[in-house]
Amino acid sequence: MAAMATKKVLVVDDEESIREIYRRELQTRGYQVSSASDGEEGLLKAGEDAPDIVLLDIMLPKMSGIDVLKALKENQLTKNIPVLLLTNLGEETIIKEGFELGADGYLLKVSYTPAQVVDEVSKFLSGESS
Repeated sequence: MAAMATKKVLVVDDEESIREIYRRELQTRGYQVSSASDGEEGLLKAGEDAPDIVLLDIMLPKMSGIDVLKALKENQLTKNIPVLLLTNLGEETIIKEGFELGADGYLLKVSYTPAQVVDEVSKFLSGESS
């Protein structure tokens, strides 16, 4: 578990309660966590903090999650950071677009508890994700 203590996760979600729940759950498991409340801030923090993975809400103010994803993947500094999209929508076209732009996965917030989201992050970072 000590190796995970150095793993950094960036949570980008406009709902403070969601950010806080994920932060607590991730920190409990030994991750360093930073967060952003909108797309612009998320993009800035991804460049500054060099996270090991980004949990990115699709519906964000200022800049949509899809626009943030596109910008992350076009930037030399951030293009290799894995991105898991978070959504309340089962919107097939948005999810498909996310994958086409380089998303590494997506999670429906309503289908996963915070602990299960962190399980998925852990699996992904350990190379066990499918």
